[in-house]
Amino acid sequence: MLHYNTDLSDLLGPEPGTPAPHYQRAAEGPSAIPATPAAQTRRKPASDEMTISEAIPATMTEVEIAAFLGIATSQVRTKTKDGILVKGGRARWDVRASLHGYLSQLRDGAIRGGGQVPDELKAEKLRLAREQADKLEIANAAARGDMVRAADVEREWANVLRDVRSTMLAVPSRVGSKLAHLNAHDVAEIDSEIKAALEGLANGN
Repeated sequence: MLHYNTDLSDLLGPEPGTPAPHYQRAAEGPSAIPATPAAQTRRKPASDEMTISEAIPATMTEVEIAAFLGIATSQVRTKTKDGILVKGGRARWDVRASLHGYLSQLRDGAIRGGGQVPDELKAEKLRLAREQADKLEIANAAARGDMVRAADVEREWANVLRDVRSTMLAVPSRVGSKLAHLNAHDVAEIDSEIKAALEGLANGN
């Protein structure tokens, strides 16, 4: 005797709240697994993420690009003239193009040098060594008394010139007292000429 199955759940689907059969869950694919607290901590919302373009400005001043690349401002001007760094406007440098050119120069220098110290670094070390040697030489000369400070020389010359000026301005009165035939007008003319000569010397004439 045949028994007919009157359960139509296979055709109508499960009742609300009833778990789906295992084959149906497999067909639908894996369900989303909630992120663990650690994963939520590692992953920030897209709105909080910072891209390179937001962190680094498109252009920089000479001082800013020098600090960014770790070089002196004089090297910025030299590398700009050589076409390594690229200007992006008046007194501003294109950061992206300049960084690309600077890294290309470093890479090419490393390839040519085969791991040796680049010529630019050698020149910088040589310049620093020369400056240190000059500084030591000046200090030794000062200790021996072969050199004097410019401020001391300027002070001494100022005292000498002040004495010369005072002496020259006293000449008319001394001449007038010694030469009785000179009248007041003559003495005044001598005084005027001396003053004019002193003013000319002061003005570099």
